[in-house]
Amino acid sequence: MIRCGLLLCGLAGPPPPQIPDEAREAWLALLHYNYTGNGWLSEVGDPSFFVDPAGQRDPEAEWHSDRLAFLAPAGGATSPDQHAQCRFPARFVLMGQTLAWSDADVPRVECVELAAHRRSLDAERLSVVFVSYSLTNPASAFGHTMLYLGSGSGRTAVLGDYSVSFEANTSGLSPWAYIPRGLTGGLIAQYRLAPMHERIRKYQIEEQRDFWFFPLQLSPEEIDQLVLHLWELKDISFKYGFLGKNCAQKILRLVHAAAPGHGVLPHHTLAALPFEVSRHLVERIGLAGEPTRHPSLWAQFSRLVAELSPEEKGDLELMVSSYVIPDDASASALAAALMWSEIRTPDRAFRRATEEVEHRDFAWWRELWASQVATVTDADHGEIARLGAEPARYLLNSHGPSRFALRGGHRGGVGPVLDIGVRWLLHGAVDPGTGYPPASSIEVGSLELAVDAGGRLFLDEATVLRVEKLARASGLESSLAWKVDIGAHRRPLGDETPLHVGIEVSAGGGATLSSDAYSAVVYSMAGVRPGVSFARRGAAFRPVGVLSGGFLLRLPADLRARIGGEYTFSPGLGGATGLDSVLRKGLGSSWDLELAYSRSPGRSNVSLGLVSFR
Repeated sequence: MIRCGLLLCGLAGPPPPQIPDEAREAWLALLHYNYTGNGWLSEVGDPSFFVDPAGQRDPEAEWHSDRLAFLAPAGGATSPDQHAQCRFPARFVLMGQTLAWSDADVPRVECVELAAHRRSLDAERLSVVFVSYSLTNPASAFGHTMLYLGSGSGRTAVLGDYSVSFEANTSGLSPWAYIPRGLTGGLIAQYRLAPMHERIRKYQIEEQRDFWFFPLQLSPEEIDQLVLHLWELKDISFKYGFLGKNCAQKILRLVHAAAPGHGVLPHHTLAALPFEVSRHLVERIGLAGEPTRHPSLWAQFSRLVAELSPEEKGDLELMVSSYVIPDDASASALAAALMWSEIRTPDRAFRRATEEVEHRDFAWWRELWASQVATVTDADHGEIARLGAEPARYLLNSHGPSRFALRGGHRGGVGPVLDIGVRWLLHGAVDPGTGYPPASSIEVGSLELAVDAGGRLFLDEATVLRVEKLARASGLESSLAWKVDIGAHRRPLGDETPLHVGIEVSAGGGATLSSDAYSAVVYSMAGVRPGVSFARRGAAFRPVGVLSGGFLLRLPADLRARIGGEYTFSPGLGGATGLDSVLRKGLGSSWDLELAYSRSPGRSNVSLGLVSFR
């Protein structure tokens, strides 16, 4: 396309200077450009993020316009903080380094608000933080990723330091509204800076989730560039989705913008998962120190109570039941009682207590705190026995989200078969458990096929989504066991096992018995599975009732087993039973040896094979 005649082009002056090759990658990263089939396009849709009117689609024009704006006299803006050097400081640093500007080349501008922003963060260290999976909220089922900006104190995490998170605005939206929007990328989100103590309160105490800190090997200049870029992104909104444009992808984009030399993008995955993005950042950038886990308050409380003497446990039971503090209570018993008061008294109670000073829970919390302070001043009692961070490099060895299985087996009435199983995301109850919710499954996009010696293909399963929680993960949770399963499965109905396409919703109860060597989960549920069954009689809609139960075992030597049975019944067909069992032996974080057996009306199958995680 001819954009202008010769005369007009001549009047317009020479074309804008091109972006120097040594700055091109950093410039494209800093303005969040992606290459599409029609050219460049920035993920940022807000016009205020660009100086040039065509800046969202034209990196060259934006470079030229920014260059002119940075060289404009300081008195041209309504206030110094509106000058381009103050509005886009990360770009100014990049351009100044690339073009070797000296102080004499550019006007001096005092950016008061920007200077205050840098002082308040005082960032000298950067960690990527993974917040553990939570099945209490659909938006938290895949975990959460954020950044920790560490000050110069030298400690792993300081409550007064800041965190960076990418968060969707769901205020006023019910789960029935924000879940569909989240799945389709229709939510609106922003980068948010918040003191670390707010994150501790929200995740570690209120939601009882663990923090995993991975310090990244970034230079002071790269960390400062990230701080400057956060200033450029304040009040900028983005589209948000659970699997793509989510917290993990945007944190990855933020780090890439500040430190493009590490090549964290492009990151070719079908979904941006919080922990996988955290692991990717560690692999590409490297660790600056030992990863650490900061356990939830419930985990700290449980471990502390296990270490109490019988007398201290008696004092603790007295304190939590009667709100009476024994005069001779030990520091450990007081610490456990204080943890219990924090666990049982969520933020809303504290807010209520600010209006009603004599609220019982708040008054007890203050009394416990005062008693604890008085106790630890006595050298004979030592320090308060609160559990802090622990080494956590092992989480980096947890299994990948995708799974591929290849098995040889025998199917009743068919003969030898080759079983093939694939899963897109994320974790099954019998998969290696490191870092994942115990006794739970979160699976998206799984397919189970079989091929016999004659080349016939059998479809056994095509799951869109399966989420199940077989037992509670902590003493704060209820014993409710539940499952939601959407897809196609072979299920017993009458005298056969047809492919049934529909959705199952089941609920019941579960319990866990565990020790240092093993864990055992027993569960039972009842539910419904309305859908279409493809049987010998033809396809028909059938409302199906389901009674299911079983147990899950984790044994030494990384042995894992699950045995489950179900009884299904439908009007006109009566009832039928089915059995599924699987035994796995871990061969490292990426491989399992699997032995499986299943039986239902007109169908039985036994197989042996390998399972790979990537």
